[in-house]
Amino acid sequence: MISLPELAAKRGWKCEICQKTTRALQRNHVFHKRSKGHPEFDVEENLQLVCADCHEKRAHNYENKVVFWAVQLTRYPDLREWYAGLGLRHREFFE
Repeated sequence: MISLPELAAKRGWKCEICQKTTRALQRNHVFHKRSKGHPEFDVEENLQLVCADCHEKRAHNYENKVVFWAVQLTRYPDLREWYAGLGLRHREFFE
């Protein structure tokens, strides 16, 4: 999994939900929570930089997932293929 400093160096040291600049960021697994034995969820495509307040209150709602999906499509053109390749029984479509 990409480290927090590496991800913040690419995206900036700000919460991707509230846009607050802070060094106290956390990585949020947006589409699927981190799961032991499933490293495919620990990729940049699934990680969002968030402050602690947003991680607790806003990061796991559907609206955030929809917005983050749109942002990630601009960053990672192959996002749909990555998501489809997970082989999950239940898929959420954000389009």
